[in-house]
Formats: sequence, structure tokens, C-alpha cells
Amino acid sequence: MNDRPQPGSRYRAARREDRVVSSSTEAERSSAAWTARQSILRIVPMALGVAAGVLLVFIGFTLFSGRSSAVKSPSVDPVARQLCGDLTAQQYDDLYGLLASSEQSLGPKDQFIASQRQLDAQLGTARSCTYQVSGQDATGATLTLHLARGTSSAAPAPVRLTLQIGVWRIADFDSSLVVAPRRQFSRMES
Repeated sequence: MNDRPQPGSRYRAARREDRVVSSSTEAERSSAAWTARQSILRIVPMALGVAAGVLLVFIGFTLFSGRSSAVKSPSVDPVARQLCGDLTAQQYDDLYGLLASSEQSLGPKDQFIASQRQLDAQLGTARSCTYQVSGQDATGATLTLHLARGTSSAAPAPVRLTLQIGVWRIADFDSSLVVAPRRQFSRMES
């Protein structure tokens, strides 16, 4: 027998249906693949946007988490160095500028300079000065000066600083080593 289908036979029609079914299956598959590609192409930009947003939030949080709600205060070191420098160079007009407004209100600059010169005459001029920061927070700091006057060895002198308009100022200090006692300072005013 001949394996070839006879013209008009059902066998040929069956093969044609197989071709139609298989070509429609391939079309469905390629259509499904195209749809999948399109959905991926739609999802990728959204996913990248979400990832970028999360990254930006993380970076922002990292940068700003180090900052507390209170503003960080500047370092005390420059003012402490200037304080020691003004004392050892007898630059009392500059030293007066480092005083907090509450300390400056005790008397004018000329009176402060005169009291410093009087202290120099009594105890000797400051020949060496070092400092050590004992503590610091957002509005105040404490340091200890090690001040040597005249021929005396260095003696500790506590100093309290306050932050005024973003600048450290001397709020209080050991008056026996830095300035004449307040009683003398006040008497000079009258």
C-alpha cells in the first residue's frame, strides 16, 4: 500500500489541522512571550524607581541621623588657645573680648585691663599656659588652665565657658589666677 494520502482524503485534512493548531500554539507562545517581555519592561522602570527612592531615603537618613535636633556646638579649643595666648602675651584688651556679656557688664574694658596689670604686678606675668577640656555640651564647657605666673610653678585655674550666639565666651574663672578678685574689680569701678 501506498503511504501517501490519497487526494481528498481525511489524512491530509488532519495534517492541515495539525499545522493550524501548531502554528496557532506557536503564535500564542510568541504572543505570551511578547506580553511577558512587555510586562517586564513596564515593571523594570518602576522597580528601579522604587530602589532609587529607598536608596535616597537611606542616604538621607544616614547623613542626617548624626545631627541631633540640637545644633552641635563648635570646638572649645580655639578659644582656649586664644585665652592662653592672650594671658601669656598680656593682650588683656583681646582677653576682655573673650568675656561673656555678663562678665563684661561688671566693668569697662579699661578697668579690666588695669586689674590684669595689677595682678601681673602682684603675682608676676603669665609665662606659660596650657589647658585641658574637662567637659563640653551644647551650651557650656569647662576647662582647666595650668597657668604659671612669675617664678611660681603652674597652678590649675578652672574656667567655665558659655556659648553666646555661636561663639564660646568666658562665663566664670578662677579669679585668683586670671583676674583680680571681684571685690577689687568692683571697687575700682566706684
